[in-house]
Parts: sequence; structure tokens; C-alpha cells
Amino acid sequence: MADEAYDRLANALDALPNRFPRTKSGVEIKILKWLYTPEQADVFSCLSRTPLSTEELAEKSGLPLEQVQEAIAVGAAGILGVAQRRFVDGQEKFRLGPFVLGIYEGTAETMDKEFAELFEQYMFEEGAAKAILEPQPGILGVVPVRNSVKRELLEPYEDIDAHFEKYERFMVMNCICRVQQNLLGSTCPTPVRRCAFVGLPAEVPVSEGVLDRETAVKLFDDLEQQGCIHLGFYGHIMGGGEPQFMGCCTCCADCCGIMRGITDMGLAEAPTRSNYRAVLKVDECIACGDCIQRCQVKAITEDSEGMPVFNRDKCIGCGQCVIACPVEAVEMEKLPEAERFKTPGSVEEWEEARMRNMGWIT
Repeated sequence: MADEAYDRLANALDALPNRFPRTKSGVEIKILKWLYTPEQADVFSCLSRTPLSTEELAEKSGLPLEQVQEAIAVGAAGILGVAQRRFVDGQEKFRLGPFVLGIYEGTAETMDKEFAELFEQYMFEEGAAKAILEPQPGILGVVPVRNSVKRELLEPYEDIDAHFEKYERFMVMNCICRVQQNLLGSTCPTPVRRCAFVGLPAEVPVSEGVLDRETAVKLFDDLEQQGCIHLGFYGHIMGGGEPQFMGCCTCCADCCGIMRGITDMGLAEAPTRSNYRAVLKVDECIACGDCIQRCQVKAITEDSEGMPVFNRDKCIGCGQCVIACPVEAVEMEKLPEAERFKTPGSVEEWEEARMRNMGWIT
């Protein structure tokens, strides 16, 4: 019976637009067993995209209300999780949260080597990453680094400076990808605590995971100069209620599971590309090669004369080549209106767009 609960939960997660594809080896069941007890899996397997109260969930599952409430208390802990809280007409309800971006990220403080190996096997050795990352819109979207695009051209979703100006405190979390890769023996030099930068009220005390504005901005600057790419959360993920910059992962292609969809698996687009593409001003270029070295998706190569060649089809619009150029010979060009990605304003809008692109709905 216990295995049946995990099997039902795996199928329920795979029915979400984020996906949780099944494998021949069944490694996904091992992942769920690491995460949840059979009793918890029994409850969570009855969740879906439709929010339910604990009473409704108990009725649907046929399980005791006390068991449902205990499981939901665990599943709803943190910002993201397997049981995501919603308020419908003032009543607290819960819907099923995805494996990525959600359940997996919640293991940043508890992950061990066993889970790190299971995740690596599932996502990359057995290829689940393709089904999870390839459909568009992406789970996260590329946001250009600061000073790579003129601020007046930026949309609210892209305006990082406005975010830093708005808040006094910022939550900075451990990068789940670095945690996982470190357990597998990575020697990546970038800091572990480097993701989110979610704004908090000024009265929240400074701590290891809560930085004041000056400290947060300095860390953000350092990460940009190290070549990290910003993969922004859609505003609704952090409760923004409208498209705006709410925070981001700061990613390198060596560690980031989403970026590895491009670099390791050859996906054309794993994070959704930004609405800009890098353009070279040939007459101003000194062929120093800095842009080539900085590009993490190898969208810039070198011709026979040592000049950089920009591949527009591979460019994800991160802006790193712009801030790396010592003579300002690279600029970001905004895409025509017809080609621009329209940032979703709600979870439901994002899910429906993805389901249409996967052919699940018309």
C-alpha cells in the first residue's frame, strides 16, 4: 500500500505543467520516499491544481482529518512546497506544488549525498530534465544583469535596481544547485548563499540569511562580476500579484540545474530567454575575447581573425558580455514586439500557457 501512495503522488506531480516524468528505473519513487512518509504521500497524492480545504481533502481521500492536517502542516512549510497555500473566498485551501520549482528547492537545508545522487540520476542520467525544462514558458526567466540594458527600456519584471530601491532587507538563501553539486564533489568557487534576494520589511532583523541593502547589493555586484546569470522568479511565485522583479537565482552553468538543460542536454531554451539579444559594434571591438570567455552558453565564438561572432539563435540575453566588454563594443538590442515574451501575471496564466505549448489544452 505504501508504494501505491508514492506511485499516485508521482503521477499527480507529473500531471502538473511543471512535470515529474516517470522513469524505467523508478528513481523518482526513491526520491519521494526520501522526502515523505507513506502517510504523507497518501495525503499529497490527492492534491492537484484545484485548491482544497483540509476538510475537502479528507473527504476526497477518505483519510482521517487529523492525518490530513498533520501532513499539510509539513507540506505547506516554507515559501514553496508540496502543499501550496491559497485563499479562496477567504478560506484557506491547498493545491499541489511542483517538484521543480518547489519541492526540490525546499531540501536546501536537509539534502544529503544520497538525495543529491538520486536527483542527479533522475534529472540528467535518466533525462527527466528534458521533460521538465524544455516546455515553455520556462520555470524561470533570464533577467539581464544590471547596466547591460538602458533602464528606460526595462519592463517591471526586468528592473532589478527598482527592487533594491524598494526594500531595506533582503532574504538570501543557499543555492540549491550548489548544495547538490557540492555534495557530489564540485569545486565551483562561487558562494553557496547567493539566491533569492527577496525583499523584506525594514523591521526584519539582519541575520545570516537576511541582509541589509548595502550588503545585499555588494553581494549582488560581486556575483555579476563573477559572471553569474540572473534567472528571475515570475512575480506571482513570491506573492507579487503582478509582473515585477521579486528576486532571482544567480546562476553559473557549472552548477545550475536549469542552465545545464542548455549546456549539458543541448536544449535550445531551458530558462525562458530575456527580451534582448547581444549585438556587436564591430568598428569598436578590440578583439580582446572577454565576451567569449564570459558567455556561459557559448553563443559567442571566434572567427579566423580573432573577432567575436555572435550567434543570435543561441543568445539568451543575459547581458554578461555587455558588462564584460572593456570598450563598450557590445550592446543589448530589444526584440521586436512580436518576439517578446509576455511575463505571466499569475500561476494559472503561466500554467495554461505551458499546457497550451505542450498540447495539453487548446
